[in-house]
Amino acid sequence: MYKIEDFERCAPALLDPLSRDYIWSASGNQQTLWENKEAYKRIWIKKKVLRGIDDYTVETTVLGQKINFPVGIAPTAGQVIYHPEGDYGPVRGAARMGAIMTLNSLSVVPLEDIAASVPSGTVLWMQTYMYPSRDTVADIVKRAERSGFQALVVTIDEPLTFDIKCNSRHRFFHEKLFPFGTPNIKSEDKTIDPTVSFDDITWLSRITTLPIVAKGILSGEDAKKVLEAGASAIIVSNHGGRELDGTIPTIIALPEIVEAVNSVDPSIEVYIDGGIRTGYDVFKAIALGARAAFIGRPALWGLTMG
Repeated sequence: MYKIEDFERCAPALLDPLSRDYIWSASGNQQTLWENKEAYKRIWIKKKVLRGIDDYTVETTVLGQKINFPVGIAPTAGQVIYHPEGDYGPVRGAARMGAIMTLNSLSVVPLEDIAASVPSGTVLWMQTYMYPSRDTVADIVKRAERSGFQALVVTIDEPLTFDIKCNSRHRFFHEKLFPFGTPNIKSEDKTIDPTVSFDDITWLSRITTLPIVAKGILSGEDAKKVLEAGASAIIVSNHGGRELDGTIPTIIALPEIVEAVNSVDPSIEVYIDGGIRTGYDVFKAIALGARAAFIGRPALWGLTMG
């Protein structure tokens, strides 16, 4: 195993069809899924020379927390399906490497146990959807605060789920994941509220001391609005192509969003996910203004391979 593509190629043989479909599924004709990755190939690096470089580092900070390199693990559900350790594997790997770990609120492991499993100083972010019961969301927030998570990632690009790909996704959750239990949410709250709006970001900002990272922004206009509503940072994301097919690839959307955010406050951080497969991709994203890049499917491929 030398490249991420090796893990992508070998992992399917270890999975049953439903679990395999969950990783590889995407909306519509999967145009956005593939363009997320292909768009990086159309961005060229303009190399500069004679700069007298004798030292360098890839260390950086996110929301004031130091990380060893600008990569994080995106929030993905169902990790226990791919390895018996489930969410413990990625979080321990992130802690060991000095990267960001984002825990999905649909984890089968209580968020308190995840926080307790890693050394102090590990950068842990907690993800949530806007569940129909705001009490569920508020409970996640308060538990994350008590457990030492440093940020709250709010997925805002999934008010509805689209087309046939959702059939396999629905089956995966109900046949594979939910039998393990979802200790971080109420049992009746396993759907997402389609009425979610910018007002909900404002509400969140009023009930938590954690910085709110809005995940799912694809336009400069929405970037400005979500910051005005109370978000502290942004993840440029199209949900890995799982939602509305034909949406703009994230790396193409990034410059407009960075420009919009800088016009509000240049100190606000912008992150990106979707289609990132190599260090070159991370470099390109940072060169275009991202503070860090997040990976989703590649983390699951690695987890599957042990």
